[in-house]
Amino acid sequence: MKFLTKSKIKDVFYTLPQAEQTKLLLAAVKSLLAYKKKMGEKWHFYSDPGGNHIISIGEYNSFEEYSQSLQSPAAIVGYMYHESTPLIEADEKALKAYVESYKAAK
Repeated sequence: MKFLTKSKIKDVFYTLPQAEQTKLLLAAVKSLLAYKKKMGEKWHFYSDPGGNHIISIGEYNSFEEYSQSLQSPAAIVGYMYHESTPLIEADEKALKAYVESYKAAK
């Protein structure tokens, strides 16, 4: 199962003292790098140009494994929103089935 996840820091995070923000952000980066090392080529993460979002695409064995991946040990996770979308491979067979489903609906 592949998931695309878009994560954003909640506005309340920015009400914390600067020193606390820095501490949480550094811990989050450390956690991201450790998770990338653990998952290898099954997980990729990106940032948007403004740095407001972390976008990740990961491959998981089950929804439970995916859910656990969102429970980061980094404390910043409590200050984040996550929006997730399951993905399917868009190969030729899948695209043909998609077109056929529209033909059948008529």
